[in-house]
This record gives sequence, structure tokens and C-alpha cells, in this order.
Amino acid sequence: MKRRPLFAAMALIALASNACTQHATYVKADSAALGRVVVYRNGIAYYERKASVDSDKLMLKVPADKVDDFLKSLTVTDAKTGLPLPVSFPAPGQQSPDGQVEMTIQLPDKTHREIVLTYVTEAPAWKPSYRVMVSDAGKVDLQGWAVVDNTSGEDWNAVKVGVGSSSALSFRFDLHSIRLVHRETLQSQDTFAKAPPLGGSLLHTGEDESVLAQLDDAEILREAGHPDVMAETIAATKAPRDVAMRKEVAKAEARSGRAGNALGDMMSAQGYAHAGPAAAPTPQYKLAGKDTAPNEEQRLRSLADSLKGKKAKVVIEGYANGGEADANDKALDRANLLRNQLIERGVAPAQLQAVARGVVAGQKAGVRLVEQKNTDAAKAADDNGAPVGESHFESGTPMTVLKGTSAMVSVVQGAATGEVVYLYDAEGDHGDAKYAFRSVRFINPTTSTLETGPVTVYGSGRFIGEGLTDPIPPGATAVVPFALDRQVVVDRDGSTGDRISKLVKLSRGVLTAEVMHQKTTKLKITNRLGTATTVLVRHNVARGWNITKSPQIVEKFGDSHLFGLAVGPHESKTIEIEEATPMTRTVDLRTPVGLDLVKVWLDSAKDAPDAVKGLKQVLQFHGDMANATETIESLRERADEYRNRMDELHAQLFSLKAVKTAGPLMTHLAQKMKEMSDKVSAGTLAIVGEQEKLLMSKVKFHDALAELTLEKTALASAK
Repeated sequence: MKRRPLFAAMALIALASNACTQHATYVKADSAALGRVVVYRNGIAYYERKASVDSDKLMLKVPADKVDDFLKSLTVTDAKTGLPLPVSFPAPGQQSPDGQVEMTIQLPDKTHREIVLTYVTEAPAWKPSYRVMVSDAGKVDLQGWAVVDNTSGEDWNAVKVGVGSSSALSFRFDLHSIRLVHRETLQSQDTFAKAPPLGGSLLHTGEDESVLAQLDDAEILREAGHPDVMAETIAATKAPRDVAMRKEVAKAEARSGRAGNALGDMMSAQGYAHAGPAAAPTPQYKLAGKDTAPNEEQRLRSLADSLKGKKAKVVIEGYANGGEADANDKALDRANLLRNQLIERGVAPAQLQAVARGVVAGQKAGVRLVEQKNTDAAKAADDNGAPVGESHFESGTPMTVLKGTSAMVSVVQGAATGEVVYLYDAEGDHGDAKYAFRSVRFINPTTSTLETGPVTVYGSGRFIGEGLTDPIPPGATAVVPFALDRQVVVDRDGSTGDRISKLVKLSRGVLTAEVMHQKTTKLKITNRLGTATTVLVRHNVARGWNITKSPQIVEKFGDSHLFGLAVGPHESKTIEIEEATPMTRTVDLRTPVGLDLVKVWLDSAKDAPDAVKGLKQVLQFHGDMANATETIESLRERADEYRNRMDELHAQLFSLKAVKTAGPLMTHLAQKMKEMSDKVSAGTLAIVGEQEKLLMSKVKFHDALAELTLEKTALASAK
């Protein structure tokens, strides 16, 4: 059914001749002329009419489907006194054959009055469009137009037309229908039966949460330096002794008169292997005792990608097996492992919360991801905090817009502070990772928000590009890309790292700490132009990350930051943007990852003095181990050189046996060979001595780790 516009029906207004008139006489509403229309972006329009009345009644006809909007917003006031006037209307179902509902405005008497009527009803939203003329003088000419469509069914003759937008809410509400309140009827001796609760999927935990994924302990990736990875490494490398080395030591001891193999016996008793080739580097992640398979990494990335599209908060619940030592700590560690890996793959830290559920009947060790719905946190996550702008523009002089036509209303006209710059936006939907866009930057000179719309850019009497702007608050800076000329090239690189910010728990060499997970974006910007230019870098900061190092921030809007950089002709400059977010990590201090984290923390540690003292001692013993290992490797390399020389001499002596005159030379070579053999023996004994030092340092290192135990309470009291 075709809907009749409310304002077309309002063009018919009835003036009653006296209070006793049974049938009103309707006339064209010249006396209720439309004086003002303001069209808004939320699908409504505000109308203002004035009527001259000499009777005691004013009759209005309104389409039945518009009555609710009309009743919700209608105001009728006496222009002179400003007092409101009452309105009566028939009950639902009582409408004229043409589908109109009559409304009567009752006036106190038949005195001549000026009546002002205002109301709000549906209307097409207006559409903004902008023009920018750029010059080299640091100014731009800005024009803004609003496209308004008149679908009212009546001409707007000499009407002041305005447009606006605001945070005002608008909705439909039924005010015309009669409402009856149904009251409860009570009867005696009624029998009530209670139905059982509805069954459902086990993956639904309640109305406000649902399970997104579930991983067993064997499916959780372990980070480099994690105690579980270290345990596997020790088990894999604790085996075969270096038989060749034992033989060399035995020979050297026999030649030097030393009895037995005290070093070998001592090392065997301690469970250590002889120093040998360095173990293979620990992989960054481990899964179920093997290197991470590509499909496991892909599954983790798919999980991260699915979470990025969600607005609700996600709780990562960690679980432990019954009888597992430190069950709550193990459960929390599993949850933090997955949280850290999801953050590293782009999920906003503020969206993820790790909690320990400990031992739960029927739940195996692992993690479960639960989406929290309809919570204040979820609503906050869906809002970047950007203000809702308001605007109001109105034509200075009345204008005529015929029914069924559209008009352009000027909303902005004049100079604004602005310039041509380059914008690098690699993170936008239509951004470019290699080149910066040529853009126009200007400041909104009005006291209203400029709504989202297309921007046509002109320069020196010619068209140079088009762009699209986001809403621009009053006095805010807009940067609108309009061309990609590839004159500014950007090379992008990035890195990540961790730095301990707070110790949480330290027990027998296993450290749980809050670390600041840092990611650094490095950009090398090259200007190919023969003139200097300004390059703006747009960088989005996800919720939960904080910028710790960056160039000057030119503008900030929601999660988006603009950094400014002046680049000379044919010049290259490098900038770094560093962000950090807190994570909880558990590492084994016997691993390079754990020791490196501790070294960085000790450089600036100001709390937990007992931990500082113990960790410094551990690092000292580890340094002694490293020095001994380095010396052993150096001695081995030298011994290998001597052995190679001995092999060469042996071959030369063998070849000279058939030469009758080679006696003196063979004697000389034999002496050299003996010297090499003595050096090998001395080197072997030196290696034995260094291995003794290495063993002692290892014992001290592990003993210090075993003694270094600080619980949460001790760490807290030290602050």
C-alpha cells in the first residue's frame, strides 16, 4: 500500500465557524503555511507551520499510518502566549473513507489567534558532498553541500530549509491504540506443576555465554623457554656419553701418571654427560613432544581470525587434571599460553581474559574459550569512545523545492587552514603497504560536525582526485587521500620481544612473571619528490595495547593515531612505533630465553631484593659455565689442529721409508710428531681441567636454582 506523507495531509486544515458546528468546512491551508523544514540524517524531518485562526476549533486530517509519529512529536502552541493547546482525536478504527484520521485542536474562544504547529515525521536522509580547492599558500577553499529530497507530496514554497545530524534517538511508538492492562485472576485450590528445564548442547553455558573452542593439554603450543619444553630437551640430550673423549682422557691420564677417571665418575654420579656438540636450538613452539606442525599453526591463526571479528569479551578458562601438582598454577599457565599466542596473532588484548578453573570433575587438562555476551565489557569493547558529532546548517534565505525534486543546500563555504600532504595507511581497508597516498589535510572551520561524504579535490583549475571523509568534528583535522602517485615509498619491518615488569612466582628455577610484550613497527620513508613534503602515518592501536615510543602524534581519533614526519627532497627517514601489552609467562631459568629475560630485568630491578641477589648469583654461575664451555671449545679446536698435523706427519714418515737418504728428515719429522702428541696430551688434560670447572659451575648453578624459591607472598612483601 502506498504510504501518504503526513505533511501532505497537513495541507488541509479545517476552521470551524463556531463551537456548535457539527461539520467543519475544510479550506486550503494558506493560513497554515510551511515556514521551515530541517532534514536529519537519521531518517526524520522537523516541520514548522503557522496558522491564523478566528474560530474556536482547528481541524486536522492525518493519514492513519502516520498518527503515531504525529502524536509522539506534535506541539501546538499559541504564538502570543506560548501556552500549549489540547488536541482530541477519535479511537482506532474511526477514520474517514480516504484513510484519514481527524484531529481537533480545541481553542478557548473564537478570538483571532496565531497558532504554531511543529512535528517530526519520516523523511529521506540528506546526503553531504564536499569540494576542496587547494593552493600553495597553506589555505584551502572548502565548499559543502547537502542534497535534500522533497518526497512530501507538496511544494516547499519560500521555505527555510536546513539539514542536521545529532546523537538524538528516533523510533516508532504506538500511541494511537487503546491499551488494556490484563490483571491476574486468582482462584482457590489451583494445582501448579513445574516443568523440567530444557535440554541443550553442552557447549552452551548460559544465556549470556557460549563456548567457542576447547583444546586438550596436548594441543596447546608451548613457548620457547617454557618448563615443559625444557623437560623434553633434558630428556633428549641426557644420554650417550662421549666414548672417544673418555678414551682420550684415559690415555692422557696414563701418560701423566694420574690414576682412574675421577672426572668421569663424578659426572656420571651427577647425571651429566661430557661436554659435546651444542644441542639443537629450542623451537619457538612445541606441541605434544614435536615441532609445531603447519596445520596446528594454521588452526591457531584461524582461531585468532575468528576472534578478531567478534566484539564480545572472550574468557580463556584453564583446567588441570585431578592429582596434578600446583593444579591452579598449571591451569592458569595453560590459559595464559593460549592468550599470549592469540595476542601475537593480532587479537586485541583487552578482548581476552585468562582465568584458572583448576580441577573440575569431567573436565580434562586444557583450555576452553567462552564468549561473554550482553555484558558491559562487551558493549565497551564495541565502542572506541569516539564522540557522536552534531551539526546544523540552514539556508540563510527561503528557497523553493518542488514536490518530487531534490535541491542542494549550501552548508559550508569559505577558506580553511589546510595543505597537501602524503598519508601512509597500510592498515585501512583500501590502504597500501608500499606507497603513501597524496592527500589533502584541512581543519573543519565550522562549529558543526561535517558528516561522511565524498570529497572532490581541485588544484590550479583542474581536477586532481576524489576521496571520502569520515565524520569531522568541529575544529578537528581531516586527512582525505585523493591520489596514489607513488612518489613516497615506505619499507615496513617489524619485531617483537618481552621484558619482565614484575615477578609473580619463582620456584626451583621456574619463573612466572608479568612481562611487557612489545611489538615494534619500523618504517623507512623515502621521498622521491624534488621538494620537501609532510608524511602522515596512520596506525591503529588495538584495545589493550599502549604506545611506548613513537614520533609526534598529530591527531588521535578512537583507536587510530596519526604521526607526522617532515621529509626533505630525495631524502629517506626511519621511524619506530613501539607498543606494549602485559602478558603472563612461565619460563625455565635453565633456558637461554629465561636467562635473557632475567638479565634485562636485573638492569632496572628496584624491588624483591632477595630475588635480585639470588638471580645475580645464578647469572654469575651461568657466566662461569659459559666461560668454561668457550675455553673447552677453543682447546678442542686446537687439539683437532694438532691431530690433523699428526696425521700429515704420519703420512709423510710413511712415504719417506722407501727413501734411503731421508734419515735426517725422518728424525726431524718424528720429533715434530712427538711434539704434536705432547700438545694433544696437554690439551686433553687442559680440557679435563676446564670440564672440572664446568662441572663445578653446573652444580653451583643448579643448586642456586633449587634454593631460589620465592612465592607470591614474599614477592608482594618485598615491594
